[in-house]
Amino acid sequence: MPALVIGSKVRIEALMRGIGRRWNPDLWEWPARTAPNWRLYDIIIDLEADERPSPAFRVVTEALWVLSSVKKPLHRLLPEKRFASRCVGANLLPAFCERDIVEATALSDEAWNRFIAWEPNAIRVPDTTGLVSARILCLILNEALLLQSEAYLPIEVLDTAVKLGLNYPYTLSEWGERIGWAHVRDIVQALSADYGAGVYPVAPALLGK
Repeated sequence: MPALVIGSKVRIEALMRGIGRRWNPDLWEWPARTAPNWRLYDIIIDLEADERPSPAFRVVTEALWVLSSVKKPLHRLLPEKRFASRCVGANLLPAFCERDIVEATALSDEAWNRFIAWEPNAIRVPDTTGLVSARILCLILNEALLLQSEAYLPIEVLDTAVKLGLNYPYTLSEWGERIGWAHVRDIVQALSADYGAGVYPVAPALLGK
């Protein structure tokens, strides 16, 4: 099935280092002065649908839309319930989109069945802010920055403790850089807004990232 990916240059490059190579899509940097022929595609992937308005809800197309839904859950992205049958959400952030498995969510079985027929190497997860892996990892990074400020520790000490003590493949700093500290901050702030700062306080050091 022909597929189109839309997003910024940086996000497209990250996708094409990972699962994008398997999808072999056409690429379209957004925003642009011209529009693609939407009707040519069965699948359209919007890498930044949770950061700015997506064309998914304005253009006439029967395509299945795969929307980045990490900073906002899918149900908050859809302006009307009728879009649930042709939209799925996915974790398409840098680092996460470079894995073989696609972490995705759907509000209807119809949309999920269309997606899994195209991308069988996907796992369905609940429709929540951060989905699963991004929520866990970003909160770990935020907690590390909270500890850094409380204990007056250099980040290098925490990096060593995590990589050697927990056998993580990357240090905290490396994870933050791979994902993008701004994305980490946005997810933690969204979780803090959803559940309260008492549950998910945002590390002051993260706000400056």
